[in-house]
Amino acid sequence: MDTEKPAPSSLFVSSPSSATDEERQMETEVSKTSPSAATNTEEEEAQDGRAHEQKKSFKFKVTVFMLCLTSVSVAMDSVIVAATLAAITSSLKGNSLEAFWVGTSYLLAQTVAVPIYGSISDILYLSGRKWVMVFAIAIFLLGSILCGCAQNMNWLVAARVVQGLGGGGCLTLTTVILSDITTLRERPKYLSMGAFAWALGTNIGVPVGGAIGQYTSWRWVFWINIPICVPSIAGIVYALHLVRDKSSFKSKAARVDYLGITVFIAATTLLLYGITTGGTTNPWNSASVLAPLVLGVFGLGIFLLIEWKVAKTPMVPLRIFNNRSGNTGFFGSFVHGLVLWASAYYIIIFFLGARGDPLFKSSAETLPGSAPIALSAVFCGIWVSRSLRFQKMTWIAWTLLTTGTGLVALMKPNSSAGILYAIRIIPAIGGGFLFQLPLFAVQSTAAGQDIGIATSMIAFFRSVGQAFGVAIGGTVFQNEFDRFLATAIAAGRIPPDFVITGAQAAGAYERINALPHTMHDVQETYRYIYADALRIVWYVTTGIAGMGFLVGLLVRNENMDRGNYSKQTFQVEESRESSS
Repeated sequence: MDTEKPAPSSLFVSSPSSATDEERQMETEVSKTSPSAATNTEEEEAQDGRAHEQKKSFKFKVTVFMLCLTSVSVAMDSVIVAATLAAITSSLKGNSLEAFWVGTSYLLAQTVAVPIYGSISDILYLSGRKWVMVFAIAIFLLGSILCGCAQNMNWLVAARVVQGLGGGGCLTLTTVILSDITTLRERPKYLSMGAFAWALGTNIGVPVGGAIGQYTSWRWVFWINIPICVPSIAGIVYALHLVRDKSSFKSKAARVDYLGITVFIAATTLLLYGITTGGTTNPWNSASVLAPLVLGVFGLGIFLLIEWKVAKTPMVPLRIFNNRSGNTGFFGSFVHGLVLWASAYYIIIFFLGARGDPLFKSSAETLPGSAPIALSAVFCGIWVSRSLRFQKMTWIAWTLLTTGTGLVALMKPNSSAGILYAIRIIPAIGGGFLFQLPLFAVQSTAAGQDIGIATSMIAFFRSVGQAFGVAIGGTVFQNEFDRFLATAIAAGRIPPDFVITGAQAAGAYERINALPHTMHDVQETYRYIYADALRIVWYVTTGIAGMGFLVGLLVRNENMDRGNYSKQTFQVEESRESSS
């Protein structure tokens, strides 16, 4: 097999995709053409796409439903813990550092796992990605059970790592499999279902977590996944059958990029550790933060060199970054994850700290800024499935997200309902559109053999963006909180014996809300400090969203009226002898 690797290209310069002889042969066997092939006209590709659009079988529909059900569970788990973390920490007699790692350990494990599942399922598939998906759900389920049974914080943190390793696989493989079993022109419709499921999970996660934390045992935050994951596993085993790779297991195992995977895990873990702990558990200028950041960046450089020059079958083939529209998708997914999750993470702090509302009410008050995400994701999928173009929708989405995030900065403790609730609908609509649009930009330009890993990298960049969003938001919030606090102390509005720092602010709202009436002025001062600090967070995220808008202007008006280019497709009933 030819081992020459394509050189990395500049970020937004298009160049032809390259592939090995074996990959070209594989692509030829699976589909008639790739999106970049010059031998087919757009009309022929459209006819090929329509030929694949037939009446879907019952098992196909079961597969889609179970994948969406899994997405709801995993998405809900990514946010539900935040609403009950105080109760969990109190019950298990933990401290603030251990509480920090309950959320961070899950995010780290999930982010690192995402591209690995995509790469492994591309190479070591015995009967399509089916069993890799089942494995991921099972690991997530095991982690959920272990979390619910935790007797101390160390146990819980370790179990959250297990959960994250499974959740990362579910996150990426749901989208990859939906792409496998549909044609390119069908994908907006079915991917919108997956996006709706994910948005639904994130929407209901905080209110459900708040209700559980207030009315029942926190352990149900994790056990709630059991009645969802068990039928999902059973349904996928029953219904999902993909075209089988007939090559031997030995030849598949030989293609795995073991060196690249090892270096990637180490480098990404170090980088994310530095990002997530900087400004929270350790100062940004401390060796415990700078060393992982430097080593992580250096390790990623080594990883890219391995993928370019060493690996025969790279974990992440660099040719997927050779298209301008595709690169706008990768960058857009990173910015989308950063802005959306920074907003979601800190908006509840506004209602708890700046407004002084109780937990369940604050959880419900997040819905106007999250509920429209699910509906707009579906609308976007329907629109693109009919127009088969996404350029102008991308521009609209970034405009809404950027301007809407800026408008959120207008919120104050005494703001009207229109300011508190209505304006948050604007960035939610843009954010909902952007759950899918970056993926369309990547899939419409990726070659057939790269659909799986390219789709996985979209999920990876979004997960990394989440980590950056929480880290940047936390640093800005703490620093600005301390700055406004110092001003209030200097003005005599806060007594020296009741000083709450920025590092304590995210969990101190109950203490502030419990102040006696005689300290009402101190209470009001702190509420405005919360609001002012969060306002700067919105300003920063608005600027970052603006970067996404500028890069989004570079996306081409790609045509999605083409056939199925994935290596793995849904196995029809008549040909089941070659599937599992």
